[in-house]
Amino acid sequence: MPGQFAISGISSGMDWSSLIEQIMQIEHRPVDLLEQRKQDYQNKLSAWQEINTRLLSLKSDADNLLSEDDFEIYTTELSSNTSVDPEDILLATSGSNANPGTYDIRVLRLATSQAIQRKSFTDSNSDPGISGEILINGEVVSISSTDSLMDIGGKINNLNNGVRASIIQIGTDEYRLSLTAEDTGASGFTILNASTDNVLQDLGLAGSAKAILHQVSSGAESSRFSDSSTAVGSLLSLSSPPSGTVQIAGVNVDIDLSTDSLTDIVNNINTAWQNAGNTGDIAELQQDSNGYYILINTTDMTDSGNVLETLGILKSNQESIAEVQKNSVALNSGGTPATTSTLITDLDTDTGGPRAGETITISGTDHNGNRVASTFTIGSTSTVGDLLTSIESAFNNTVTATLTSDGYIEITDKTAGNSQLSVQLFANNEQGGALDLGEFTATVDGYDMQVTTGQDAQIEVNGNVITSGSNSITDVIPGVTLNLKEADPNTTVTLTVEHDIDTIISTIESFFNSANDIISYINDQYEFEEGNAKPLSGDQTLHMLKMDLTEDLKDPVNGLDSNKNFLSWIGITTDNNGIFSVDEETLREKLATNFDDVRNLFISAASSTGVAARISDFVDNVTDSLENGYVYTRINTLNTTIAGIDDEIENMERSLEIKRENLYQQYYALEQLITQTNQMTSWLNMQFGSNIGISNTNSA
Repeated sequence: MPGQFAISGISSGMDWSSLIEQIMQIEHRPVDLLEQRKQDYQNKLSAWQEINTRLLSLKSDADNLLSEDDFEIYTTELSSNTSVDPEDILLATSGSNANPGTYDIRVLRLATSQAIQRKSFTDSNSDPGISGEILINGEVVSISSTDSLMDIGGKINNLNNGVRASIIQIGTDEYRLSLTAEDTGASGFTILNASTDNVLQDLGLAGSAKAILHQVSSGAESSRFSDSSTAVGSLLSLSSPPSGTVQIAGVNVDIDLSTDSLTDIVNNINTAWQNAGNTGDIAELQQDSNGYYILINTTDMTDSGNVLETLGILKSNQESIAEVQKNSVALNSGGTPATTSTLITDLDTDTGGPRAGETITISGTDHNGNRVASTFTIGSTSTVGDLLTSIESAFNNTVTATLTSDGYIEITDKTAGNSQLSVQLFANNEQGGALDLGEFTATVDGYDMQVTTGQDAQIEVNGNVITSGSNSITDVIPGVTLNLKEADPNTTVTLTVEHDIDTIISTIESFFNSANDIISYINDQYEFEEGNAKPLSGDQTLHMLKMDLTEDLKDPVNGLDSNKNFLSWIGITTDNNGIFSVDEETLREKLATNFDDVRNLFISAASSTGVAARISDFVDNVTDSLENGYVYTRINTLNTTIAGIDDEIENMERSLEIKRENLYQQYYALEQLITQTNQMTSWLNMQFGSNIGISNTNSA
């Protein structure tokens, strides 16, 4: 502003700065009125935003009552007919698809882990003269020629990695090393030679035949390692890492695990492959969440010095048990496990299913190591059963191919004992299909040692004897998991499964509490206080909201029995202000005697739209921007109006500031003129000695 260092009226004697500010205060009154108007709109906006928040909270509570599953919550209660605590025998948990009822259960026996016993030794404390290293579940066990059977078992147990070793005396001077998985189940454990010495064979833990350990659709994978540039022997902490010349698809490859890393091994394989006149690479270095590994795009391999076994590509087979291999990818159709009658073209894939005319390559080796190669062409009527038959034919009927109830393909060797069975099914997807049959791995290794395969759990439910491979049973009582803890054939545990009425009532009460929160807030807007009108007093949109909301809450539910389609039937009523109250005693009684009818009052069903479903839709409709809901529109309109007022205020303030500036310029110029005149008068007085001045000049 001009004259920021000038003093207002110093020459004129008039405080023109204060005068200007008084003028500007009068000029600012329209802006003040706009500010008040803006505040009124902001109060309305805040009120509507609060309503919107409460509506969304109501929808959240309504969504907890939308479907049948929201009402399918259960409690379980256990009792026994003896002094034994029922929870010492079993525990029960329920899910959303439980079946209310009472079940009498006896636990006859528990499931046990797989246990394997090997060849006999004459003394458990004398050394059997075996030396070398083995890997159990990926961890090294170093065996010295001076180690006794007891020493070997102790070293295995010191790993503490899921395998328990014990020495069993089965007769005079006859001892056996037994390895037992600590967990029940068919996965068992992995045991590999990790030195040039055939320690597993010497201990009677494996036969001489080898098979792919980690088979995939394109070939075989190694075990996972933490690093790709460090020598494998160092990664495994081996004292004498094996070396040798292995064969990959008929090509000799030199590998020394004492110096070679995974990267080196991949390079060695590919160099030998290309030097043999082949193009491209046959081996790849890969990485997943479990570490680095080698992928070899063939299953034609011959080990030397247990190099490939140490890498986890091959394994030494056990004996006398029929080999069972199972693929890693379940076959599904329409989201459920396939059956033998399922059309292959109906199998689920990422791109709509396999196409007729595409082929599946069937390869591998049979029990005796003979190579198997065949092609199955998918026809428009080809079923999964047809594929299984083709697999059996490809293996010259030396295997049985079946489909498990959960959609996996199982291949069982018809001959027990050492087996070189390996299976590869590769979908060629020539026409753009995306079928992936996964890798086949052995779920049961073939071997002929004495084996304790573990036993299934056995329970009796309401007089029916049922077996399970696990002590956690999920498929006997619908929606209920039984966790077996102890066998006690003399105690009957009674399991009672009931709807969780308390939780359901709490959810219903929460829903109506949210409804009451909104209705109370709306009612409060209509409350008149002298000189203090509420922001939404007289708002027609608010009136419409209350009418629509209470209508959707109170109206009978169409499609239901006319005697059971209104809330008061279950003890839910309103007062004169529209506030809901829940008679818990009546609601509990109706849930106990008419559960489905109560549920249908709230949920969305094919033939009816219940109260909760109506409210959920209602809130969506009034708050959704895409639907131009009137609550959304009201908030949006208020925001737009406030923004318009802000623009108007800004423009007016800008104009007023210009006017203030002009006034200051004018008065400042006048002040300067008066100052100059007074200065001239003073000069003249000094020159003529006259007493003349601009304000008191007299004529002579």
